[in-house]
Amino acid sequence: MKNLINIISYPKGGGAEFLVRELHKIYTSRDLNAYTIYLNGSTGGLEKNESVLGLNPRNPMNIFYIRKLLKKLLTSTCNELTVHVHLTWPFLYVTLASIGLSNVKLIYTEHNTTNKKRKIPLLWLLDRLIYARYTRIICISQGVHDSLAKWIGPKIAQRLVTIPNGSRIYRLAERPSLQGRLPRFVSVGSLSSRKNFATAIRAIAQLRDEIECYTIIGEGPERSRLEQVIKSEKLENKVQLAGWSDAIEAHLHAVDIQLIPSLWEGFGLVAVEGMSTGLPVVASNVDGLREVLDESSPSVTLINQAESVDEWVSGIRKAVTELHALGASSLAQSSRQQAEKFTLDKMAERYLDVYRQQ
Repeated sequence: MKNLINIISYPKGGGAEFLVRELHKIYTSRDLNAYTIYLNGSTGGLEKNESVLGLNPRNPMNIFYIRKLLKKLLTSTCNELTVHVHLTWPFLYVTLASIGLSNVKLIYTEHNTTNKKRKIPLLWLLDRLIYARYTRIICISQGVHDSLAKWIGPKIAQRLVTIPNGSRIYRLAERPSLQGRLPRFVSVGSLSSRKNFATAIRAIAQLRDEIECYTIIGEGPERSRLEQVIKSEKLENKVQLAGWSDAIEAHLHAVDIQLIPSLWEGFGLVAVEGMSTGLPVVASNVDGLREVLDESSPSVTLINQAESVDEWVSGIRKAVTELHALGASSLAQSSRQQAEKFTLDKMAERYLDVYRQQ
């Protein structure tokens, strides 16, 4: 692997965007010829060899900008390019931009177990043509691998490799005992329907006298609907939609239990981040999360029916009971041990192995 280019829509974001930026730092710290290209976003705070094209990610002109960039790098380096693509629009545009260019090898990371495309009849044929242009397709969990393999068929499925995401490992917090006080809860994620925060809020409504507060860190299209749920349940003094924050670690340190009510996840990044601080977790028993969370751990409670308010009420009560019985320190060690299986350095090493094999 001589020259590596990562291409993604934006430099800012909580999932794939964060991972791409962190991997870029690791690669450049090892003196690799690594570049990262963003279709749009602010140029403030960019690192060495990071740049922004300046077009809306949906704009087809990105095809010509990307092709021009690839040709320039091929000419200036006289070496093979490994182009690693993330998310939908870069996936489509890089495929078209690279047609006819030699010495360009394409790699794609699939981050989701499902998407809107897979609900459209016959679109699988077009999708297979696009996936066929990629020499390796990295899946961030076994759940993502299995669902994608069914979609693209056995021939292209041979190119799939599963590499779990890495995560920030935050400082392990020393949390006070619950003796004489009520527990505090947090969720982190976009305010979207798939995150299923409305169900968690309704569960909190039934537990209002048993908790101190529930804070949701994130922003998105479901904000108005969630505000209505909070108002209808008369939870204004218990539930806060705090918006997005760059101070995730501080929010995680300030609470006792993390709730992850997602309907589906490609990978449980927020679960790993929370566990790294020692938080016990109550989470939906879905692909992506299930692979990150060890159900045998006393710090983990899995909810089998993600949209069942009653099951969430029972699961939250169980987690609080465990916290009282075992203590925050004991559960913190269990959570931390699980989180350390998913470091960014381990992820980077496995990605580099894939690049070297191309």
